[in-house]
Amino acid sequence: MFAKDFPQAFADKQRGVFDRTLYRPRLLTGKTVGIVGLGGIGREVARLARALGMRVLGTKRSISSRTTDAECVDELFPPAELHQLLAESDFVVICTQSTPETDGLIGRAELRAMKPTSYLINVARGEIVDESALIDALHQRVIAGAALDVYEAEFERPPSQELLSLPNVVFTPHVSGGTDVPIHRGIELFCQNLTRLLSGQELVNLVDWERGY
Repeated sequence: MFAKDFPQAFADKQRGVFDRTLYRPRLLTGKTVGIVGLGGIGREVARLARALGMRVLGTKRSISSRTTDAECVDELFPPAELHQLLAESDFVVICTQSTPETDGLIGRAELRAMKPTSYLINVARGEIVDESALIDALHQRVIAGAALDVYEAEFERPPSQELLSLPNVVFTPHVSGGTDVPIHRGIELFCQNLTRLLSGQELVNLVDWERGY
C-alpha cells in the first residue's frame, strides 16, 4: 500500500485527477522490516518479507538456544534492544501477543526511535501501541504512516475519528486473519489435537497461563 502510494491513489481517484509527480514509489527489495514478536504470525511475515528480498530483523520476549527464530531473520534482538530494531527498520510490523507486559510497548519514545520515513504496521492488538502517541507521531510526521488492523478498545467502541481522518493511515477492521477459505486451519488443528489427546500425546498450541498466551 505505502510502497506504491496507494493512499495518494485513492485520494486522486476520488478527485478524478491524477498527478504522477506527487507519487514517491519505493522499492521493497533491500529495505529493512523489523518484526516485533516472532511467534507463528511473525515468522510467516519474516518468510514473506524475505521472499521480497527484504532484510528482516526480529525481536521476541525470550531468545532461546533454538535456531528456528534465528534462521527466519537476518538478525535477532532481545527485548532490551527494541529501540535498535526500530531505528534500523523501514517497516515495523507488530505481531506480538497482547499481555500486561506488552501493553503500551510502542509509545512516544519508541515512535521517535523510528525513522521519519518508516511505517508502523499493527496486526496484533491495539493496546500494544499508545494510540495518542501514534496520532501525534503521524500528525508531526515523526513516522511516515501506519497500517492498522486493530485499535485501542476495539471491542468496546468505534475507532478514533482523528485516527481515521489521517491521510497517512491505512485502516482495516481486524480482518487481516480472514481468508476466502472458510475452515482455514482451525479444523485441521482441532483434529490434530483430538488425535493427540486420544493417543495420549502432548497437544500443540497450548496456552502458557503465566505468560498469557
